Amino acid sequence: MLSFRKSSLLFILFCFVEIAFSQKFPSENFSTIDGLPNNSVYSIFKDSRGILWVGTANGLSAIQNGGVKNYYVSDGLAHNSCWAIVEDQNHNLWFGSHGGGLTFYNGKKFEVINKEKGLIHDKIRRLFIHKNFLYIGTEFGVSVLDINSKKIIFSKKIIGIRKLFQVMGFVEIDSEVYFGTFNDGFWNIDLKAKNIKLVNHKQPDIFSIYKKRDSLFICHGDVINEAISRISKTDYLANKDSNVHFGSSVFWNFATDKRGVTYVAGNGINFATGGIYKIINNKILSLNNVFGVESSEVWSLFYDSKSDNLYIGTINKGLYKIDLKQQIKYYSASDFNKSKLDIVSIANFQNKNLILHKTGLSYLKENEIQKEISNQKFYEFAQHSFKTKPQLRQFEYFSTFAKTSLEAFELRGMKIINSIIWINSTIGLFGLNDKGVIEEYYPYSSSAFDFETPNKIIFQVAYGRFCTAENFKASSVYKEYQSSNVNSPKEAFAILKNHDKYFVISSSNGLYSYKNGKFYSYYFNNIWKENELAQAKINDNKELVIANSFGDVFIIDVSEGFKILKKIDRKELIGNSISFLECYKEVLFIGTEKGLNIYRNGSIRLIDEEQGLKAKVFTSSDIDGTILRIGTQDGYYVYDFKDYITAQNNPVKLKVTGIEVNFEKINQNHFNWLNFDSDKIVLPYNENTISIAFEPQSVQYPNKLEYRYKLFGLTNSNWSKWTKDKNINLTYLPNGSYKIRLQTKDLYSGQISSNDILKIVITPPFWKTWWFLLSCFVIVFICSYVIYINRIRTIKKQERAKSEVQRRLAETKMEALQSQMNPHFIFNAMNSIQNYIIDNNTDDALMYMGEFSKIIRQTLNNSSVQKIALSDEIEYLKSYVALENMRFRNHIQFELIVDEELDLFEIEIPPMLIQPFIENVFVHAFDSHSANPKLTLSFTKQNNFLLCKIIDNGKGMQLMNLSKLHTSKGINLAKERISLFHNGNSNSIIITSKLNEGTTIELHLQIL
Repeated sequence: MLSFRKSSLLFILFCFVEIAFSQKFPSENFSTIDGLPNNSVYSIFKDSRGILWVGTANGLSAIQNGGVKNYYVSDGLAHNSCWAIVEDQNHNLWFGSHGGGLTFYNGKKFEVINKEKGLIHDKIRRLFIHKNFLYIGTEFGVSVLDINSKKIIFSKKIIGIRKLFQVMGFVEIDSEVYFGTFNDGFWNIDLKAKNIKLVNHKQPDIFSIYKKRDSLFICHGDVINEAISRISKTDYLANKDSNVHFGSSVFWNFATDKRGVTYVAGNGINFATGGIYKIINNKILSLNNVFGVESSEVWSLFYDSKSDNLYIGTINKGLYKIDLKQQIKYYSASDFNKSKLDIVSIANFQNKNLILHKTGLSYLKENEIQKEISNQKFYEFAQHSFKTKPQLRQFEYFSTFAKTSLEAFELRGMKIINSIIWINSTIGLFGLNDKGVIEEYYPYSSSAFDFETPNKIIFQVAYGRFCTAENFKASSVYKEYQSSNVNSPKEAFAILKNHDKYFVISSSNGLYSYKNGKFYSYYFNNIWKENELAQAKINDNKELVIANSFGDVFIIDVSEGFKILKKIDRKELIGNSISFLECYKEVLFIGTEKGLNIYRNGSIRLIDEEQGLKAKVFTSSDIDGTILRIGTQDGYYVYDFKDYITAQNNPVKLKVTGIEVNFEKINQNHFNWLNFDSDKIVLPYNENTISIAFEPQSVQYPNKLEYRYKLFGLTNSNWSKWTKDKNINLTYLPNGSYKIRLQTKDLYSGQISSNDILKIVITPPFWKTWWFLLSCFVIVFICSYVIYINRIRTIKKQERAKSEVQRRLAETKMEALQSQMNPHFIFNAMNSIQNYIIDNNTDDALMYMGEFSKIIRQTLNNSSVQKIALSDEIEYLKSYVALENMRFRNHIQFELIVDEELDLFEIEIPPMLIQPFIENVFVHAFDSHSANPKLTLSFTKQNNFLLCKIIDNGKGMQLMNLSKLHTSKGINLAKERISLFHNGNSNSIIITSKLNEGTTIELHLQIL
């Protein structure tokens, strides 16, 4: 390895290294704290998809917009230590590991190619792609792989000086590939001959080799001022020596930006001589300070031309990203060898920048101080004026200002009027000529001033009244405007001339105008009710641009009266407190505590620490053409915004990088190059809680992006609020088809772009699918049809049964009628009438005939209905009993018992049902031996039944005759009639009889 150097040489070494005097570049550091697997970064590569790959000593990282995803051996890598990364023409990646061989990655899976598959050795240091071949440099030789077949086609090694053949780097010269070795010189690879050829052995120790146009930069070691040799390609291939040497460390990697600046990574191994450098005129300049790289062990470099970023890999501090655009340059106090540079005011005058600060006035050209006037010189000029100009004693504040000490003296503001530089201070007003010589001094205490004529000043006394002085240079006489007048300005901090008026801006009383010696208050005259104003400027259209203390900005046309053209609400701006305003054409530059807001046509853009605007306590500003200068408490910024405001920015593209369903990650096979490989996902109804992660693609400043989304397909879905969160959470989505539209607001470009990032289909449960619903419909239809057919059959059957019942009712009624109207009954009746006539018993004959005709008529009437009221039936039975009893000369006692609970008019029973049983009493119950014959007819209510009892005290029946009676045709006919009306009434007629005691017949009729 390197020979030992004495530590005493370190001082000499640093004497040969020039420290760059330049502005600091915006930088960002990534370490294990930010997700890297290790702080030793050996390789860096940004692929064609914009993914940054970082190989460390203990894993491989893929970085997108600050988000880190790590890969290890467990994921498929050949080894965790990754020293080289390249991309082939198929946009696949190759990773060279220091111990496990080569890893191929196609975006989905890893494939290992190691010594077992033909690789010459598994410790890879360098990879290089030329045409369709991958050149692999190891510690023990070189291998060449055919990219298309992924087969090793050539391997070669020799036994080197140190028993190694360690490849340190590849280079292409005139379409041929060469490589340098650690101790064994510079070689050419001849694939046709399947051989290698030694080309240069003048300086065999090669740590790195780099081609830039026609020159080669070769690091041979850490020899002081000779570490890097620069030589033309032709001379080196001719085995000639270089006569250009520089650098004093070991340099491991090179990179060149689009400006042609070459950067070098140094790591002194035995000495802390490393760091990040750039090569200028065959010298190296340390950039650690301006890049903010806190490591002397820099190993790897990668320059991204698209974003103009330089990536720096260190052995001990992780990865650095440097923004080389340097849009904003910062000049601090240390750049001018000052301990403090608290800027008060900035102006441009005759191609020079005037910087007024707390300790004096500096004249700068190209940001280098040409001349300075200190506070002491201003103070001494005032003191000299007090002594040499007696007329100054007449001024009101003469005695106070004359006694002010230098320590209490302070510069407050600067204004250039008629080629005179006017400086406002705590002891008065100074005037300087165009050569920077103090020529005038006047003891006016003012917080704001301007000149109506070269000899007439209008000014606001600090914390006092507003005044004008007609001949302020020769006389101390001034006019004071009384504060009791509402049109008199108070607490003014700025006076601006616009058109033919002067506009006075107050921090507490709003806006005033001044013309021809008269002031006018817009606030107290109710023209514009804004009183707390903070900043004011005049734009290119001669319009007032005014900011209030609450953060609102107004653009006002005062050419003909007063008209507010535009109000920029504080909610549109980023930040709350406005510290300065500047105008350029239609562009407004608005400084807040968050950075620089750039407003143009309703769009807001933001410049902040990412672009180098780190100090945000702004004290002053000035604009000159497209150069904006911003003062701070320790220096100033210079921002050339020409390219920025004219740049055409592409819309932001977004990709889905992660999906969780019901809080579980989906299979990674659905992802390709870290992104979801489809624009659609289909999920079942019970997997409807979805979390979606997304990333912008190839964005320079991802931290300036804000997002909002809308879910199309969901009822009453609105846009979400703007947020920096790159996750979308959707819970319990109902079945249906949805589309996620994502809007991205880029605060750097001011653009809002829209992307439809994913379609989601939630399939319904099977009971909501069309086939299930169709099946259900078919089944319901079939069942309904079957039920319909069965119902039709049932109805037809019921109709047939009903017809049969009606027929049987008619038959039974006819049979009942026939039983009542039988010839025997009629014969008996006619015979009785005849007997009454023979006996000349005309009255009884007539009465009998009346009752008989009544019974005949009621019988015929009842035969046409199915039910009659119980009252009608009782009347019918009373007539019948009376008629029959007349035949027996009223010998049979008749008793009628009716329960009072019975509603005789509501209860209905079948007609001609009870009469046959009563007829039997008269025919069979009594004989000539019956003493005191009696017939009892009772109607009572028992539960829901009408109980009718027909009781006689006649001769009764024997048991055998009683059984025959139960099966007689008349009884069966009565039972059938009852059952036709009351289905299920099995014990509708009960007959009990005892010989010589009588018979009881019970009829049970259901009350409906």
